[in-house]
Amino acid sequence: MARYFNQSDIDLFKECFFFHARRGYIKDEEELTLIMRSLAYSPTRTEITAYFGKHGKAEGRIDFASFLDTMHDHCQVENVQREITAGFEAHDNYKRGYVSGPEVKHILMNMGEKLNKHEVDRLFHDAHVQPHGQIQYQDFVHTLVTPMPDY
Repeated sequence: MARYFNQSDIDLFKECFFFHARRGYIKDEEELTLIMRSLAYSPTRTEITAYFGKHGKAEGRIDFASFLDTMHDHCQVENVQREITAGFEAHDNYKRGYVSGPEVKHILMNMGEKLNKHEVDRLFHDAHVQPHGQIQYQDFVHTLVTPMPDY
């Protein structure tokens, strides 16, 4: 377990795990889904079923040690930075590394988990990008996935 994650990640996983799994184990796929989504991961139903089948004990439970193995397996599959970059690359028609600000704003406000105008403007401001200019998406994605200090 510790060989896959740093202590900070383990502490975060442990806090979330025991907040939701008060008995000390996960009893079903819905509970596993809830915990993983609470940690900002997006497993599919097929992945959840596979993880529960692979890491669930004979009693049909997943304890914390098995949960860490599950998280390791999922981290090999889900790479948020790569996925977001691939989305930008799909909109970069000329493969120059840039997309237009208005196009990104339109996508953020109208697709997927929609943001409002204020949220998009704040995101652009925090990422130091011009809303009407070109956005170098590698830098933008790096800014998006880098944790903000909480002090």
